[in-house]
Amino acid sequence: MAAARLSRLRGPALLSLLDQGAVSGFGFLAGIAAARLIDMEAFGRFALVLIVAGFAQGLHNALVTAPLMTLAGTVRSPARYAAAVGAGALVLAAGLALGVAGALALYFAAQGEAVPVDLVTAAGALTLAQNLQLTARRLLFAYEGGGRALAMDFARAAAFPVAVAALWALGIPLNAPRLVELLALTAFLTTLPVLLGRAVEPGRRHLAVAARRHWQMARWLLPVVFVTFGQEQLVWILAGGALGDEALGGLRAAQYLVGIVLLLLAATENVVPTGAGRAYEAGGEPALRAYLLGVTRRLGVPVGFLLAVVAVPADLWLRLVFGAPYVPFAPCLRWLALGVVFIFLRDMVAQIFRARRRTDVIFRAFAVSFAVSLALIQPLLTRYGATGAAAVVVLAHGASLAALLASLGRGPVPQAEST
Repeated sequence: MAAARLSRLRGPALLSLLDQGAVSGFGFLAGIAAARLIDMEAFGRFALVLIVAGFAQGLHNALVTAPLMTLAGTVRSPARYAAAVGAGALVLAAGLALGVAGALALYFAAQGEAVPVDLVTAAGALTLAQNLQLTARRLLFAYEGGGRALAMDFARAAAFPVAVAALWALGIPLNAPRLVELLALTAFLTTLPVLLGRAVEPGRRHLAVAARRHWQMARWLLPVVFVTFGQEQLVWILAGGALGDEALGGLRAAQYLVGIVLLLLAATENVVPTGAGRAYEAGGEPALRAYLLGVTRRLGVPVGFLLAVVAVPADLWLRLVFGAPYVPFAPCLRWLALGVVFIFLRDMVAQIFRARRRTDVIFRAFAVSFAVSLALIQPLLTRYGATGAAAVVVLAHGASLAALLASLGRGPVPQAEST
């Protein structure tokens, strides 16, 4: 049986899993390094930058890379389409970088603090670099370049610790802005060769067609980013504001550990949307459901096993990885592990609606979860502190899963008209 599973895990799926392991493993180790190299309060600031940059990446994903992975298998001119996506991604990433820098500057000013120009600038650079790298990765996987994507992401994962070690050897002090700068620099250096190697003039017509097709999906995926930010990242920010930067750091530490399992789910984004879109085009609803049921069965066992390994000895893992001050956040880690179960099942159900081009259904499901988080945040945060904040996030994920299942139970929704 193990041999049969290994035989199925090959080609793009294996490359995707390895690549996501490199990406998520890098994020995991970078977070641990930050927690160990700087104090808990500074780690809270570092986490704040990653939260805001992550929100910007969610917007970029909704407008560029999520539609790309569904549409890539259906376009007539892949080279022109890829060029159009790359050009649009560059413009959008630059705008989002300015937005992140401005938002952080306003945040610190509203807190009555001097704006840390170095941190704010580094955050903008990180946003630009990581969004370009995300686009390059998805383009490579969409058009059978998974091996090059893997090389790119391994190169970044290797470059960051080398850069940190070099600064340490030179006696240059490490702080939150400098770590963010290194994250941005390593992303730029490993991504630019890939993008420059694929540079092709897309033409105005291809840009317009690509933009129209992307917007058809993104018009609902984009508001999903806002409601998901409200159901999770906003909860962390409010918890940090109410309980202090240490609480934000502890919650992010717990989130890093469940991120080990989330890498399996993130890896599916390189393969499953394209596979689901092709299955739906080829065989309609029966083929789509058969494909997704197969993916769910194959991933369900390893996801469940890894969650148990992380969540049961939560105190041990937090002490070993982050240090004794993080042990009180073990209940948060267990709650977030349950949330991964909801996320996994929800993502599989959501692929049905993505393949049907009915992303409006996904938006409505996340709107339900946003309402749940707004209703629960104040009472649970007040009564249970950081654990209550984690519970709010998990219950919101469960609400969005329930809403999608309810929509699925009402029968097939007609596919949106194509453009």
